[in-house]
Amino acid sequence: MKKNFKSLMLMAVAAMALSSCATIVTGSNPKVVIDGDVDEPVTISTSFTTYENVKLPMMVRLKRKHLDGQRIKVTSENYTYKDVVVQKNINEWTFGNILLGGIIGWGIDLLTNGVSKPADNNYYIHGKKK
Repeated sequence: MKKNFKSLMLMAVAAMALSSCATIVTGSNPKVVIDGDVDEPVTISTSFTTYENVKLPMMVRLKRKHLDGQRIKVTSENYTYKDVVVQKNINEWTFGNILLGGIIGWGIDLLTNGVSKPADNNYYIHGKKK
């Protein structure tokens, strides 16, 4: 029983040491909301997936890797839209790793791009009649 408890504690410590604060708190793939001035269903394509025939507003996921400059493409039957270009900011949760001495977690944040987050959480698009 004592050996199992020690093993469990060792695994818990290892999991905490090999995880990163920013990735744990904000998740592995950031989400943004796309909203617009059109009533008809749209198709939204991100670097993560495609959302077909959805109504706006819609929360969509992005890939965290190469966050800066990612494009969100919106299409519909009767309207055209400019692509949304995502910009990035520093994820403030990464400072939690630095302050708490979690250099391993901070390194993981760097590797997974957990140090970045989308500069905006909401994007408003305007449709132009075809």
